[in-house]
Amino acid sequence: MKVRMKVAVSGTRNGRPWPHPGEVVELSDAEGADLCASGVAEPVAERPVETATAPEPEKRDDADAGERKPQQRRTQSRKRS
Repeated sequence: MKVRMKVAVSGTRNGRPWPHPGEVVELSDAEGADLCASGVAEPVAERPVETATAPEPEKRDDADAGERKPQQRRTQSRKRS
């Protein structure tokens, strides 16, 4: 369980100093729950890993593919003097 420390804890845990307030630490579920219940830490929501996928290509109807009409260019008539 990941928890974010809310207060400073003196001493060490497994031979290492406790994380400072605001830092995140991975603990066993039981130890993390105890710290959260006592107000020393708060649980950190685990975010699911997102994977990107390419969009499906648009499918064209073959009958429509040949029916395209070229666009006409608009021209302005100019008076010549």
